[in-house]
Amino acid sequence: MSRQILIYENVVPLNRVQHRDMAVKQTTNFDFTRKTNTVPIVDVEFVKVAPTLPIVFTRTQTGIVCAALLGAEQDRNSFVAEDGTWEGRYVPAFFRRYPFVFAVQEGSDRLTLCIDDSYAGLNDRGEGERLFDSTGAETAYTRTVLRFVEEYQATFNRTQAFCDRLLASGLLEEARIDYTLPDGKQGGVTGFLRVSVEKLRNLADDKVLEMFRNGDLDLIQMHLMSMQQVEPLVARIGAAKPAPEAAPELLPEAAALN
Repeated sequence: MSRQILIYENVVPLNRVQHRDMAVKQTTNFDFTRKTNTVPIVDVEFVKVAPTLPIVFTRTQTGIVCAALLGAEQDRNSFVAEDGTWEGRYVPAFFRRYPFVFAVQEGSDRLTLCIDDSYAGLNDRGEGERLFDSTGAETAYTRTVLRFVEEYQATFNRTQAFCDRLLASGLLEEARIDYTLPDGKQGGVTGFLRVSVEKLRNLADDKVLEMFRNGDLDLIQMHLMSMQQVEPLVARIGAAKPAPEAAPELLPEAAALN
């Protein structure tokens, strides 16, 4: 697994003085995601992500997060074309909120809306959407961005609660993807977790009912369904996007070591 938050290079608080004359020109160029082979996703995205991308779980310093696999090679997003356009059917919200992001103020739980100051579309030429008007007040565009980022953050927190419950349930297992291409090239993806079908089947009835009632079971089922997208993901490797010589193996980490 690879970098995620590093799509942001120079995050600074959005400031009505510093950014008063600044505008944001939207772009369809996703070069900033080119070296990212995973992206965090939130629960409401599962239904859109599952038909096209494998949904997995990864460990962070603060716990487990949901993520979509974007590539079967280290530091490579298979869904960004040479010209920077997005080739997939769905763009994850984590990327769509760029160049904006919330940051926690040191010593408090307060969130501050920030922007990546290195974003190519940020300019003082009036190109795109102004962040503040001539009086220093937030524009309608900035208020819309703020609502989107607030909604994303709330959904992210809810998804974290799901991940915490999933970890506590004992259903997660270490896993890896191994593949061999027609030219003999071998590779794989490691460092992620998946739900063990065997453990899920052995779960107590009352626990299954609880997971059904709170919606966790729906998310688990979409996660398991999304594993069918591993083979198409591997097939995207290389300029010609060759099909794998054989279906890639999605294995528990322990089984892969045998």
